[in-house]
Amino acid sequence: MLLMLYLIAITAEAMTGALSAGRRGMDWFGVVLIACVTALGGGSVRDVLIGHYPLT
Repeated sequence: MLLMLYLIAITAEAMTGALSAGRRGMDWFGVVLIACVTALGGGSVRDVLIGHYPLT
């Protein structure tokens, strides 16, 4: 159950990054790069806030 919520949260973060990059007129590489950075960064911030170490 928690794994499913974690995957949904990462997907939502990636979609948010991709949408904002697309709205700024970036090409597909920029959209993918921003989506990955947003998803990984958001997951890392979440882990730090809840005190879950090491970051995964």
